[in-house]
Amino acid sequence: MTGTNLVTSIIDILVSGISGIATGVGQGLSTLASGIFFTTTGSGADATTSLSVLGICIIAFAAISLGLSLCRWVLNFFTSLGSRNR
Repeated sequence: MTGTNLVTSIIDILVSGISGIATGVGQGLSTLASGIFFTTTGSGADATTSLSVLGICIIAFAAISLGLSLCRWVLNFFTSLGSRNR
């Protein structure tokens, strides 16, 4: 086995290991997010999925934060009349 083949084999092993770990972490985070933000009621064909209380609270606070920050940005823009003075 030449040096080039050896290095190529080592890189292939490392990349496949990193890819496997990344896939596992991604699936775990996806499952965690689904478990936290969604609730499923019923079973089989009658099952319905909706946002959990935590998901609704996070969306409400994010909307309030976005609204206040946009109001602050617009107010700063109009009070400075478009100049970049702060």
